[in-house]
Amino acid sequence: MLVRKTSRRLFCDPCAKPSTDRPSDVMNPPEIDRRQHLVHYRFRLNDGRVLDFEVDRSRVFDSKQDHKPHAAWTRLDFHQCQNCPLRVDEFKHCPAAVDLEPVTARFSDIFSHERVEMEVRTPERSYVHECDAQTGLRALLGLIMSTSACPILSQMKVLASMHLPFASMQELTFRFCGAYLIRQFLESKNGRTPDWELSGLLDYFQQLQTLNECFKERLESAVTKDSNLNAMGTLFNVALGMQMSVEENLEEFRQYF
Repeated sequence: MLVRKTSRRLFCDPCAKPSTDRPSDVMNPPEIDRRQHLVHYRFRLNDGRVLDFEVDRSRVFDSKQDHKPHAAWTRLDFHQCQNCPLRVDEFKHCPAAVDLEPVTARFSDIFSHERVEMEVRTPERSYVHECDAQTGLRALLGLIMSTSACPILSQMKVLASMHLPFASMQELTFRFCGAYLIRQFLESKNGRTPDWELSGLLDYFQQLQTLNECFKERLESAVTKDSNLNAMGTLFNVALGMQMSVEENLEEFRQYF
């Protein structure tokens, strides 16, 4: 995958190459047991329908898929995110949008307030939860987007590797900040200057905020009902809330230390 160089590293070590390289050229992972990277989502709707999705967290960019026909809203130049580092002369489609296309199609006629029974299975454990459609969809969209070949979103892959659906704001704060501080600890061990003030993390939340706003504009052309849009909206609110009150949220953990 292509990753834009930044002054501070985030959760994972972006093994970036020049922007002329394609993601498939950059990432050539060894053979792995993909069963250990699969997450299964099942939505049971009130009308009796059952929607099943399987997410491979180890998947990599597929240039052949990029050149196949896809919905117009997935094209890279369609409401391209303002901070997107990918070039339209090298990529036909937004990697995250292509990954989300089959999901948004199946939710295009579902209202966000419809009640669903959720089952999420990872290799380690299973989760059962009753909620509205947008809450379940937000968890699924977040997992798919963070494991896509998007250079910005894919920096959260380490969090996706320990996927926690339906996380509270407190849990998200712990996971984001914990992962970032582990990264800074490893940076210090490698002789680099760590960012203990979390300024790089706050910069990243700003990137996510910009991305989410632009991506929601994509989805407005893809759906007829609101579950997809509201799920993206809540993802935007999470990023915004983390950015604006990370120190306040961290203070809540003082009682445990």
